[in-house]
Amino acid sequence: MPIGAVEMSTAGKQIVVEGHSFEIMTQQQGSTWSVEVVNSAKTAFAFDPTFKSEEDAIAHASDALQSTDINTYLG
Repeated sequence: MPIGAVEMSTAGKQIVVEGHSFEIMTQQQGSTWSVEVVNSAKTAFAFDPTFKSEEDAIAHASDALQSTDINTYLG
């Protein structure tokens, strides 16, 4: 992949928290990954940190959904 190229993960991870469905979407830019959570209303919530791997990005978003007041991500 060329330097600075952006690649979206083709498969979002579905997660249900407290009865609410979310999709965790990742994006790779160079050697780092970013992550956002999309709720059922198609509202996206991006996280500021970047991660060394897609797995780390997904784990961070999943942990945030499960440990934060879910109303934060309902839009």
